[in-house]
Amino acid sequence: MKKWFVFVVMAVILAGCSGNGGKDEAANGGWDYKEGYVIAKDAPRILVVRSGDLTELEGKTPEEFLNVAQPEAMWVSAEKEEDLAAIEVGDKVSIELEGAVAESYPAQATAKKISKIDKP
Repeated sequence: MKKWFVFVVMAVILAGCSGNGGKDEAANGGWDYKEGYVIAKDAPRILVVRSGDLTELEGKTPEEFLNVAQPEAMWVSAEKEEDLAAIEVGDKVSIELEGAVAESYPAQATAKKISKIDKP
């Protein structure tokens, strides 16, 4: 009987540890932080949001936009500042993150590579 109890407890512990604490947002329809739209540029970082509807940005500072719209947003620091040379506000970008994403609002991360995605 004791063996079964220990087995059940270990199975519960392992099941709880095997997940990522619900942080796999991409699997749940959340943002995977791989692509987004630039709403502000402050070298050596850019402010990227998930949504492509930037019409709400007109006449607002990035802070006002973030406070009103509450989009999924992230400050991305470039490992190589030259990655930001061709990127402007309004561009869609591809992001290859280096390390963890700080879960603040907006989130914060460092990218080993940021590149502009050409619009068709």
